[in-house]
Amino acid sequence: MHELRSPAEVAEATGDLVVRWAAQALTQDYPHERGAAWRLGEAVAVHAPELNRNDRLVFTGPADDAAELLSRTMPSLAGERLRPLAATALAHQVATRLDLRVRATFGWMHLVAEPPTAPAPDVEWLAPSDEEAVTCLLRKANPRSYVFPDDPGARRWAGVRDADGELLAVGADTWPAPGVRFIAGVATHPDHRGRGLSTSVCAFLTRELAREGAVTLMVDADNTAALKVYRRLGFRYRSVTALAR
Repeated sequence: MHELRSPAEVAEATGDLVVRWAAQALTQDYPHERGAAWRLGEAVAVHAPELNRNDRLVFTGPADDAAELLSRTMPSLAGERLRPLAATALAHQVATRLDLRVRATFGWMHLVAEPPTAPAPDVEWLAPSDEEAVTCLLRKANPRSYVFPDDPGARRWAGVRDADGELLAVGADTWPAPGVRFIAGVATHPDHRGRGLSTSVCAFLTRELAREGAVTLMVDADNTAALKVYRRLGFRYRSVTALAR
């Protein structure tokens, strides 16, 4: 088993974007306890404490190598919040080998088309003074959001206002990794849905973040409205599964 000490070493070991996203935990400015990464055979795993609300252990590779790698690393990773995460088929194979349970299955999406080129109308980067309004909107429109303005992974917010300056829709550039950018916290005020506002916000974020690397996000598998928006923007769906001890 070989330790990988930087996002660059992880990127050399695998092209899996979920694993490369988790490798932000190896950077000096990661806002939580520093993570760790390893390679064994053709398998790679990254431990990212408190990444997007969970202690994630993201892995990829052949099932036998991945199971062996997790069997060596998991005993030293304390805590019931540890969530091994991988492509669904691989996660189920490893769960069977290591007697882990399936906790949740959802979607990982990444941009595979050219990003939108036209500016999204009326969407702007928000200021720190808007954070209270963003929080209020999220609590009303998306209380289960995995990111709020006080989250240390939230980098910046984009939004659409009405003529009076009230926020109608928002989304965040959050949990950035070297070469991989992540969209989260998308929400539209319940009174203003059906107008394409979330699409505009996501198009703006996609265009801006594509300048910095691959653009990615997570989505509930049954969120048909969001899936429709993301697919229209050029994102491809991949089923991923989180495990638990």
